[in-house]
Amino acid sequence: MKPSKIYNLTWPLIFGGALVLMLGISTVSADASIGWPIVLIGGASIAAGVLLIYLRSRIPDSED
Repeated sequence: MKPSKIYNLTWPLIFGGALVLMLGISTVSADASIGWPIVLIGGASIAAGVLLIYLRSRIPDSED
């Protein structure tokens, strides 16, 4: 995967995941059966974004 593609996926995953996580947390108080899956999806998105940051740091820079 190209570094630019990783960069373009990282930040939407992190910030979108944070938005979904906040939505899930606010929904848990009204209906836990709907709120917790939303929280898990948001947390997984944030984790995927953090993983992409780590993977990008391991890719050597090209001299092109």
